[in-house]
Amino acid sequence: MKYILGAIGFASALIVAALSLGPQRAAATPKYSQDTGKPCGFCHTTPPKLNDQGKAFQANGHQL
Repeated sequence: MKYILGAIGFASALIVAALSLGPQRAAATPKYSQDTGKPCGFCHTTPPKLNDQGKAFQANGHQL
């Protein structure tokens, strides 16, 4: 019984670690807005979706 509970605890810890360390979603940053002087809506329609201007900005190495 002691080993079963230990295994369950270990498995739970692995699941928590996998969920915590797994891929994270990218997030837009207000830094681009500060650097370019453009509002967030210049590149985004409904964040995190990019509009055509946002896609061009991304393709150009994040430069206007």
